[in-house]
Amino acid sequence: MAIESSLSWETIGPFIVWQFLIPWAAGWVQSILYGIFIRAGDPKPQPGSPKYIKHRRQLLMLIYAAYFAFTIYEVDFTLQQASNAYNDLGVPIDVEDAGLQSKFRKLTVRFHPDKVGPKVDRDAANAYYVHLKHARDIILDPAKRFAYDRFGPNILRQCHHCLTIKEYTNYALIVVLWTYGPLLSILLAANALGFLKDGAYWRYLAILALATFEARTALRPDHPPVLTTYLNPLLTNLRLRPAYLPFQLTAILRKASLSMAQFLGLLIPLYRDDPQKPAKPTDDSDEARHKQVDRLENLVREATLDASRLLDLESTPFRENEKAKSELREALKKYMVQNVVHQEREVRNAIGQSMARRRAGVPAGARGNR
Repeated sequence: MAIESSLSWETIGPFIVWQFLIPWAAGWVQSILYGIFIRAGDPKPQPGSPKYIKHRRQLLMLIYAAYFAFTIYEVDFTLQQASNAYNDLGVPIDVEDAGLQSKFRKLTVRFHPDKVGPKVDRDAANAYYVHLKHARDIILDPAKRFAYDRFGPNILRQCHHCLTIKEYTNYALIVVLWTYGPLLSILLAANALGFLKDGAYWRYLAILALATFEARTALRPDHPPVLTTYLNPLLTNLRLRPAYLPFQLTAILRKASLSMAQFLGLLIPLYRDDPQKPAKPTDDSDEARHKQVDRLENLVREATLDASRLLDLESTPFRENEKAKSELREALKKYMVQNVVHQEREVRNAIGQSMARRRAGVPAGARGNR
């Protein structure tokens, strides 16, 4: 018995996009945005600087969120384009045999090759009528209908020997095992080698939850309650789209859960100082301190450049008068120290703590407020 696993390019392709293509494209997009929004002559944030990392973090989060929404839309759009046996026949998914036969007789009057007009392509009309008849036969057969609703049309082509509901169910459970078993093995091997550790919990949770949902759908005689009670009534009442079959919901949940696991796993490093080389909070080694000093130097350098540009801009009217220009600079520096720097809570607290260490018995209320 040949087993066709759904572990294909549809699963591996988005993984490559999440892990490699989006981070690679984000660098190009960031450079283009800097070229558009930063005026010529103004300094651009350098790679590794706090401002550059902040912009890259925001850009990656935006691209990841947009791609996540696109993956859900893509799979739903593909399902709508492919349609299903119920939509082709124009009957609801809970149609009974009598209602189906009545609808098919009306379709026969319209689409039977012997009843179409002379200008209609006979071969195309015959192919379409055979398609409708095949869809009707699937819905009339209890075993095929059970399998079609839960696993989609592929299982009818793959499991040629299946005749009963039990045989279709056993086949579907084996497909679930061969689909998620290798995926779990790959993740376990990658984690053991030190890769894909960020968000590993969410990946395992998504895979196990999805495998459980598919196994439940295969073993239960009814459709999942989320469809019959909530989703399908909402869609049919609002006329947004035809009702979902269980195999369509499974396809959407498979894409959504795996994409969400990737999204959350990649979101975790974005909250660190350096997404490429995250530093541990408890690391107090010389190398960690050197990195912190380097980041502080970059921050001071950027602040100095910004202050110099502001001073040059304010002193433009006094460009020809060096004495007035010097006096203006000194006045601005004095104003910045007395009215800006001293007003910061951290600065006032630091001054108060320094004075408290120097003067024994300083009042508690004097902490940083003088």
